[in-house]
This record gives sequence, structure tokens and C-alpha cells, in this order.
Amino acid sequence: MTPTNWIYFDTSPTTWWLLNHLALGVVSFWLIRRQQALPDWVFLLAIGAVTGLMRLPVFLYNLPLNPDESQLLAQGLTLAYDPILYRSVDPTTSGPCNSFLLTFLYLLGFKLDFHLAHVLSWALTFASLVLIYQSLKRLQLRLYAQLALLPAVVFVSFGQDEDYLHYYSESLSIVLLSLNVYLMSCWHQQKKVRLFELTVFGISTALIVLCKIQALPLAFVLGVGCLFFIYTLHKQQFFVYASVLTLSVLGVWGAWLAHMWSYGVLEDFYFYYIKANALLKKNFVANSPKSPLRLLLMFPLIIYTNGKGIEYFFLPILLLGVGFLSFVFFKRKHWKTLIIKHYFWTIIVAYVVMVIITVIRTGSFYPHHFTYFILPCCLLAGLFLSSLPTQWNWIVLLTQGIYFSHLLIGTITKKGINKYPTFISEMEELSPVGRTILRYAKPGEYLVVWGWDCQYYVETQMLQGVNENHSVRSAMEHSLQDVYLQRYVRDMTRTKPAIFVDAITTETLWMEDPDKYGHQNYPALAKEISTHYTLKATVNGVRIYARNSKTTL
Repeated sequence: MTPTNWIYFDTSPTTWWLLNHLALGVVSFWLIRRQQALPDWVFLLAIGAVTGLMRLPVFLYNLPLNPDESQLLAQGLTLAYDPILYRSVDPTTSGPCNSFLLTFLYLLGFKLDFHLAHVLSWALTFASLVLIYQSLKRLQLRLYAQLALLPAVVFVSFGQDEDYLHYYSESLSIVLLSLNVYLMSCWHQQKKVRLFELTVFGISTALIVLCKIQALPLAFVLGVGCLFFIYTLHKQQFFVYASVLTLSVLGVWGAWLAHMWSYGVLEDFYFYYIKANALLKKNFVANSPKSPLRLLLMFPLIIYTNGKGIEYFFLPILLLGVGFLSFVFFKRKHWKTLIIKHYFWTIIVAYVVMVIITVIRTGSFYPHHFTYFILPCCLLAGLFLSSLPTQWNWIVLLTQGIYFSHLLIGTITKKGINKYPTFISEMEELSPVGRTILRYAKPGEYLVVWGWDCQYYVETQMLQGVNENHSVRSAMEHSLQDVYLQRYVRDMTRTKPAIFVDAITTETLWMEDPDKYGHQNYPALAKEISTHYTLKATVNGVRIYARNSKTTL
């Protein structure tokens, strides 16, 4: 029996929100009033329960929250049948680790649907929060470790924007980045670097780039920080320790590149993951301001206008930072503490700067890119709190106060506070297009969707018959379009998908003009469809073609 049979959420689950606000409020007030940290297991159980329970409406919502989520699920499903990357799946900007994690869960017996994706998103987010908390503890911040985490806990619990709730491609890389910072905090505390920990750090660093290519600069900053720790703590053995780190990174990448080479897709890996992504901003974010300085000056405004709720997380950290600068620099307090700890915090400040540069470099300013700030900002919040008078502790409640006001306003105005009512998920779980597709094919067969509607792969549990499952790079004009389009047609010739769907409608993301982006406008693709497929149905503007039986041999 599925959870939707015994619990439902409407658009205004006021009591549910109120109970979770009260639970988190009790924990917060206890910490601030008593100035005494809760036992670790109590604190982690409390924040795990609140974040998980507040995500329950999303867990029950078996519909896509974001187009990226459908892409990743389709890739994970396809890799379970053909695990060779760039032969079956091109993860575009998302690294292969995100898709392979879903494949691993599928092989364990889990169905790759949106329920699983939403639970996995929360699990990875909570894992990163636990690692951040452990890092703060290792820095001997005690009570402040728990206080510093509260704005992030509130944001994770009560944020309603789909960009932060779906299984986004940054989430796994953030867990690995958090793991690396945790290891650095251990070295900072114990004043030595253990070789096993260094090996784990190297492996994690290598995998970060295979989770999200945009995370490469962040991994680089932490890698440099690791070398600094080695030099500071083990100067006489620097080359030995640096060699262990280097070999750990090269071991992972050497094995990965050898795997790619053995299946003849090494060149594809370089072209589509490295080169194409390096040209992404030039090809698809042409309207973004060109001057990095202008973007840097506009950055606070960018977060405010594009944050979709994460700006509430930043607000108490910003105020604490202003107070910290006032007390430390103007009143010249806590210099001794800072001098002792300066090298770790220098690395964290450099990390923040690199996150800003990374977000500016992408030029797209998707809200989930801002989640890279959570790790360093929570750490800095702990530093700020430990350096300020206890009266400043109350500022960490600001984020919850804002979300609680949203609850009050939504209740008074009778405006829905829950964007993910259970009944909508149940009514729309299998779309009319999905039902029509399954009239002419069955789960496990190949499907191709021309457009940005990867949810049809998930609904039907059919495999993607082309590398690029959302067609953007094949359909839209850019410097590499011909290469992508040729591969698209070549993939169809290889897999002979049972169904081809032209999903270009006036509602299609980025490609809302059927007259311009319909498959008939691309001669090689149009010839493939007209030769081997027959139009079977048109549903809400979506054209569904089935492969002719005589051409399936």
C-alpha cells in the first residue's frame, strides 16, 4: 500500500506547518535561552524529523518538480540497461555520478519515479547538513554549531520552491564537498593529517568533478587548502603526503578515463562533457551581462531577484557578519582566536569567493546553483556567533520568523501555503500523452522525445533512445548544433526506438514555437521519422509516432 492511501495534503495544511514550526521553535529557544547544546543524537534527530516531515507533501507528489529531475531519472533508468556513458546517455552539465546513483538504486529494486527522486533529494541535503554540523563541532564551536545550522534547517524545511526540492545535480557534489571540509576540520582539530583521511579526500575530490563540472573550481580551492594543511602540519613529509593526495585523485580519474577508452567513448567524454560545457554560457546565455565586474557588483541583487527563498537563509548570516566585522575589527576583539584559526577560515572565505565566481561564470543564475553557499555560510555563521555577545544569538531565528509570517499571511488570506497537494499528484500521475504512448509500446522499450518533456520516459518507464534526452542542444541554434543533431539521428538509427514523440508545443521550455522547432524542420531527422514511423495520435499538440513493424528488424 502506497503512502498516498493513508495520508493526504491539501493546499493549506496549516496544522501540519504549525506543529513543525513549534517543534523547531522549541529546539531553537532551548538552545538560545539555556545556552547549552543538545546531545548530538537529539539535535540530529530533531532536525532530521522536522526537515523530513515538512518534505512529506513533496515525497507523496509523484510529478516532476523541475525538468532536470526527469532528465536524471531517465538517464538512471537507461544506464541500468546500457551502462556505457556517451553511448546511451549524455548527462550534459550534470556529471555521471548523479545518474549512476539512480541506477544503483534501481538495481537494488527501487522504482525510478518522482517519489524516489524527492526522497533522495532530501536525504542528500540532510547528509550535507550532518557533515556541516560535524565540521562545526570539530572546530570546537559547541553550542554555536547547532545555532549556526538553524537558518539552513529552516530553509530546507519550509522552502517551497521546486528548485530546492527536486533531485538537482548539485546535491551529490555538495555532499562530497561537505565531506572534504569535514576532513579538513578534523585536521584542524587534531593537528595532523592521517593518510587514510587524505586518501578519502583525494577520492572525493576526483568524484566531485564527475558529479557537476561547475563544482571543479570549488574542488580546486579545497585541494589547495589540503596542500596548505599538509605543508603546515607535515612540512618534512610534504612530498610524501602530497603524492598520496595526487595518486588518490589520479587513481579515480585514471580508472574512469581507461573505462571510457576501453568502450571507445573517451573522445566523446572530452567533447560533450568538457568542451561543450565550457561553451555553454556562450551558446545558451547570450543575454547575460558580459562584464564579470558588473555581475559581481550586481550579485546581491541577483540573489534577491533569483533566490526564490534562499535569500531568507542569507539574511541572518549577513547581519551576523556585519556584527562580526564591527566587534573584531573596530573594537579589536578576538584577534588571538582568529590568529589561531586563520588558515582554516581563509580557505572558507576563498571558497565563498569561488562560489560567487562559479555562479557568475555560468551566467544562468538558476536558484539551485546558490545551494553551494550553504556549506561555507553555515561555517562562517558558527564563527560569527562564537565571536559575538550572546544577545546576537537571537538573529538566527530571523529565517524562521519570515517563514512563520508566510504561514500566518497564507492562513489569514486563505492563500494556499502548500504547492504540492497530494490529490493533484494522484490525478495527473500518468498524463494523457503517457497513456497514449503505452498503447503502442511497453516499459523497457526505447522511446525518443523531441522537446524538453523527459517526464514521459519516467511515466512510461521506457529507455531513452538517444543520448540527449531533452533535445535542446540538437534543436536550438548554437556553434555545436550540427554535431549534436547528427548524433541524435545516429542514435535513433542504432536503437530503433519503438516510439518517437514530437513534444514541441507552445508550452515547451525554451522551444515554444512548433513552427520553428518541430522535427520536420530538421531534414535528417524528418527523413528518419517519415521513413520508419507513422503518426498514431496527437494529444494536446504532442505528436506520437510508432515505428513501422516492417522496419523493426
